[in-house]
Amino acid sequence: MRNRLFLLLSGFILLGFSGQQAKAQGVLTPQVQAGFLVGPVGGINLVAYNSSAFPVLNEEPSCFQAQNGSGVAPWGGISLEFPLGNANEMQSFIVGEVIYNSQSSNFTSINGAQAATPTKLNGFVDNNSFVTTSLSAQLSYLTIDLAYKYNFTPGPSPIGPGIQVGPSVGIKTSSNFTKTVTVSAISPNATADNQPLVQTVSPTTAIDGASALRIALRAQFTYDIGFSPDWIATPTVGYDFPITKVDNTDRDWRSSAVFAGLYFRYFIHG
Repeated sequence: MRNRLFLLLSGFILLGFSGQQAKAQGVLTPQVQAGFLVGPVGGINLVAYNSSAFPVLNEEPSCFQAQNGSGVAPWGGISLEFPLGNANEMQSFIVGEVIYNSQSSNFTSINGAQAATPTKLNGFVDNNSFVTTSLSAQLSYLTIDLAYKYNFTPGPSPIGPGIQVGPSVGIKTSSNFTKTVTVSAISPNATADNQPLVQTVSPTTAIDGASALRIALRAQFTYDIGFSPDWIATPTVGYDFPITKVDNTDRDWRSSAVFAGLYFRYFIHG
C-alpha cells in the first residue's frame, strides 16, 4: 500500500513538472521563421546627363557642341533580402543586389547644325554645305548595391509599402561615344539635276577620361505583394543619385536616373 501511494505521488509530481515545462516553452520559445528571399529584378532608367558644354568634333570645337541630355536605358540583375528581427513581424531587411545598370543616353546638341560650312565631298569642295551633328553615349556598369529596407506594415512575410536606401558601387563595363555627322552638299557628280548629296557617318570611339568606378546613392519606394507565403512581387520606383562623376575632364559630366522596376523573390527557409 505504501509503495502504491509513493508511485501515485511521484506520477503527479512528474505530470505537474511536465506541464510547467510545456507552458514555459510555449511562452519563451515562439516559432521563428528563418531564411532569406532571392530572385530577379529589372526595370528602366530615365537617365539624365548634367555636363558642361563640350565639342562634339575636336576639329570644330566652337561650331558643334553638346551639353546635358536624357534617355531611357535598362537595368536588371539579382536581389537577396535578409529579414532582421522577429520573423512574425517582418519589417526590417538588409538587401544586397548585383545588377547591370545602363546609363546610356543622348546628349543635347548646342549649335548642332551649321550652314555655309566648307566641306569636301566626293572630291568636290562646297562652301555652302549644311552639316548637322549629334552625340550619344553607351555607358554601363556592373553595380553592387547594399541597402536597408523598412516596411511600414508588419507580417509573417514582407507585405505593403516600404522604403529602401543604400550605397551603390559600379564597375564600368562599357563607355563609348557615337558621333553622328550628316553632310548635305552640292556635288556635280551626285545627281543629274545637281541636287545636294547627303552623307551620314556614325563613328564610335571610347570615352577618354571615363572613370572606372561609379559611386551613387539609391533611394526607392517599394510595395511588397504576396502571392503566397513564399512568393513576393515588389514594384519599385526610386532615384539614383550620383556621388562621383562619369569623368572629370572639361565635360564635368554626371549621370543620374529616376528608375522604376519589379522584383520577384522566393522565400528560402533556413
